[in-house]
Amino acid sequence: MLIRDIYNKIFAETKEMERNDHEISDELSALFRDVDLQKVTYEEFTNLMCQACAIGERQGFVSGFRVFAKIMCEALA
Repeated sequence: MLIRDIYNKIFAETKEMERNDHEISDELSALFRDVDLQKVTYEEFTNLMCQACAIGERQGFVSGFRVFAKIMCEALA
């Protein structure tokens, strides 16, 4: 798919992607900071995983929109 190729060949190698990775890492660290993984129940673990996925999904949406905006600006220039 063209969009996936653009992401893999262009965006994934940029400083912006590195910044996004740090933002996600910071949010995930905060999410798991006070969690005792030895004592967490299955339900709590599942809940944490859903929250972690939501963090990645949200950041992916923001990043995707930025890439789209850049592509549109270049196309219109």
